[in-house]
Amino acid sequence: MRKKIAPSIFSILLASFIFAEEPVADFEIGLSKLKNESPAKTKVVSGSGKENKVSVQKNYIIPEPKRKDIGISGVFKEQTLKYRERYLTDSNRQWLAEILYDSIPYRPYIRAKLEEKKMPLYLQYLPIVESNYKPTAVSGSGATGLWQFMANSMHPYLKKNEYFDERRDPWKETDAALSKLAENFKVFNDWHLAIAAYNMGAGAVGRIVKANPGKDYWALSEKGLLSKQASEYIPKLIAIADIVENADFYGAIEIGVADKRIEGVAPEKFSYLTIKGSIKLSTVAKAAGIPLETVKMLNIELLKETTPPGTTYRLRLPAGKAKIAAENLR
Repeated sequence: MRKKIAPSIFSILLASFIFAEEPVADFEIGLSKLKNESPAKTKVVSGSGKENKVSVQKNYIIPEPKRKDIGISGVFKEQTLKYRERYLTDSNRQWLAEILYDSIPYRPYIRAKLEEKKMPLYLQYLPIVESNYKPTAVSGSGATGLWQFMANSMHPYLKKNEYFDERRDPWKETDAALSKLAENFKVFNDWHLAIAAYNMGAGAVGRIVKANPGKDYWALSEKGLLSKQASEYIPKLIAIADIVENADFYGAIEIGVADKRIEGVAPEKFSYLTIKGSIKLSTVAKAAGIPLETVKMLNIELLKETTPPGTTYRLRLPAGKAKIAAENLR
């Protein structure tokens, strides 16, 4: 009879290693992260003299997207829900996605300025309500630009004459709009009222608030004390901000894709060429070695393809191009 040999510690450890389960890692498919609900297990079936391994199916669940808090109240107000439903139709989802693509040259700058001034980031969507993010937009009442300044509300922020209209400059008008909104907030200490005042005037809103102490924007709107436009203005803004920030939640894929185009994008850097007197933009473009359309787009406030005569003007050019243009114009 053979002597039984006790298994060595090494052989026991080796066997344990061979049959140990490997950890199951999370992995991603598309935009959704799949979480391991129940890891695969190896089940040993005995009784027939043989050991049979039976694999147990792995089960995964796809977590539903969670709604992001956009930092403004009124998301579930009836007025907001009406516009959210409207903007989530197929045609309006495409419309909103196209506007987000149009906003790419300007929104990184706006976001950076909002962060710098510690203002709510949802204000980056206000130009959608105002102008569909079109710098040259002009309303029936004459309001102009991304932020739709009226001629009588430009001072002291912006200037215009027969040669230029600074309301058409997205960067200058953004600075003006954020200054005005910040001033309104100092007066009302409430962003809803500050935004309403941007739309219908701080004086008008101030008189309404004074006559109705303790009433917030929603109460004033529901009582019909604000203008019809101001009563629709903020629900539109909130609905748009909610849809863009929660595009995955609403299944608005095209909007989410368009919005992600500015993720991590820094504001464009420029150089400036100081011009004394009038010069054709085509001459500057040739001197800088860039297309005329680039010069026109960066200086869209100019109403003619020339700088204003009899004065000094700072022409905006791509980074590094002002120096080249200056050298070639000597």
